[in-house]
Amino acid sequence: MSAKYTLTAYCPFGLGEIEVDIVYTYTPGRPARGPSYASGGEPADPPEIEFVSAALPKDKLGDHHQLMLNEWAEEWLADEGFDDAVDNAEGA
Repeated sequence: MSAKYTLTAYCPFGLGEIEVDIVYTYTPGRPARGPSYASGGEPADPPEIEFVSAALPKDKLGDHHQLMLNEWAEEWLADEGFDDAVDNAEGA
């Protein structure tokens, strides 16, 4: 079962960073199961993260810039932010 979570990330912008609130769903993984008489075992399933939305906490963006922010946030969650998102969801 998945649940929604929010994580604050920092998007590089110019010479600094801007604060971004990212909403995502988290589905926990499942550990591997060893072999038994009825089965040869099953590999582990990793946790799943799915992007929902991104927003600036203090400002509203135009459509074009919002699209760019969403693209950045989705890529960030799939790559360098994945572990942060899992830790955030499991610690909540």
